[in-house]
Amino acid sequence: MNYFAHLHIASLTNTSWVGNLLGDFPVVASQLDDDLYQGWRLHQMVDVMVDEHPASVAFRVMPRQGRRRFAGIVQDIAMDYWLIQYWSTFSDEALPSFCQRAVNGLVEDKARTPERLTRMIESLEQHNWLANLGQLDGVEKAIYSIMRRWRHGHHLQGFVDELPNVIEQAEQPFLDLYPDLLAFVALQTKKAEVITHITSAE
Repeated sequence: MNYFAHLHIASLTNTSWVGNLLGDFPVVASQLDDDLYQGWRLHQMVDVMVDEHPASVAFRVMPRQGRRRFAGIVQDIAMDYWLIQYWSTFSDEALPSFCQRAVNGLVEDKARTPERLTRMIESLEQHNWLANLGQLDGVEKAIYSIMRRWRHGHHLQGFVDELPNVIEQAEQPFLDLYPDLLAFVALQTKKAEVITHITSAE
């Protein structure tokens, strides 16, 4: 999952907006405040679950120009695209309202973020581009952003060259995966609540 889906999960679980993004940024987990660590840990569990889900495995082996090894990176961004397309299926909140609420939550904790995440939040303050991740040009920009800062980024060009096809390939995997992911997140949240209750009672 990419930024948008992790923010959706933060909202559903009432966990830190920033914490749920920190999994994509360099941090020392043991030094995080408890609320940020909780979000960071949830991010890690989500990423593992998504990576191992049969729908993700199926997406990675679909025929395309881009190398199978790097398909998961593009899948994360494509999943954001499809979450936005199917937003009303997974949320009763209007998309613009959610996007603004997410940015407001990120801004509140901006002082506790690493430099690159701080810059991203400041970019969102100036122009809330979260909904743009549901457009082809927004997906393309997100991929190019990774390509610029990653030394193996050139391997993603093949996916960009046939982006409409890649996006289409990701639709059914998203529909197969996302409900399972939300059920998984709900279960993890319930487990965390039980542990917290037991700990506080001791």
